[in-house]
Amino acid sequence: LFEQAGSSLNLFTARLVDREMLGWSVPGPVFQSLNAGFIFMFAPIMAWLWIWLARRKLNPSTPVKFALGVAMAGLGFLALVAGMKGSGEMGLTPVIFIFLIYWIHTMGELMVSPVGLSAVTKLAPAHAVGMTMGAWFLYSGLSNYLAGVIASTTGAETIGGQLADAATAKATYAAVYTQVGYIAMAIAIAMLVISPFIKRMMHNA
Repeated sequence: LFEQAGSSLNLFTARLVDREMLGWSVPGPVFQSLNAGFIFMFAPIMAWLWIWLARRKLNPSTPVKFALGVAMAGLGFLALVAGMKGSGEMGLTPVIFIFLIYWIHTMGELMVSPVGLSAVTKLAPAHAVGMTMGAWFLYSGLSNYLAGVIASTTGAETIGGQLADAATAKATYAAVYTQVGYIAMAIAIAMLVISPFIKRMMHNA
């Protein structure tokens, strides 16, 4: 879901978003830099938050953080769909919702990526840390493939690079993003349910 930024979300931003800001029509790909900017701003805050919560014995376990991260991936898409529906069948989606989905997804990423890398180094046997870290990135590659599968379902007919039917394209994006949003939320709930069992298997690592 996160990797839609470089594919379907990028095309959606370029074609169906009102990108006029301060008298300048911002090119769609520029918005992909929001993720890096939000990481720069919020990673230190998140790191401080985990330390602050740990001192009070309130720090969520790694499995819970994973579940929250997946939930935020779904929530980001549902927030964007709300913006799409609020702009009508033919209207361009306000650009603030692109800022919102990138922010929500970045916060979710900060609950999965650095936490996951830390968990791999803590849980893997000392002689297999490299191989286990490789497996982590192997599954990242698989997720990029699956991202392409999802992106392909948002395809829209174009003529000379312009949408042939903007209303139909917008409805397709809304349908796909709603579906993956709810699926992600359901997966996050399942992850939350099994998180106590996973935590016990981690032996407080």
